[in-house]
Amino acid sequence: MPDETTFELASVHFGAEPVAVFRFGYERFELRARLGPGNLEHAIAAAAEVAASVFARWSHDALAFAQRVRAGEDGGPVHH
Repeated sequence: MPDETTFELASVHFGAEPVAVFRFGYERFELRARLGPGNLEHAIAAAAEVAASVFARWSHDALAFAQRVRAGEDGGPVHH
């Protein structure tokens, strides 16, 4: 698996609730973040900050889960 840590703006959707769609990493995880009012570039930048903090939290939580599973503390018994 390549070590790809890209973070990109995939699309922007305008409608009842304008959102920016961001993709992250090799597996292309996707997150939608609401766009606030005002200048579009500033709204996208603010949404990117929110998305980055969510991705960081997911990464932290996933690593903690993996450590618990390896230690046999979560997800049932671990068989090797």
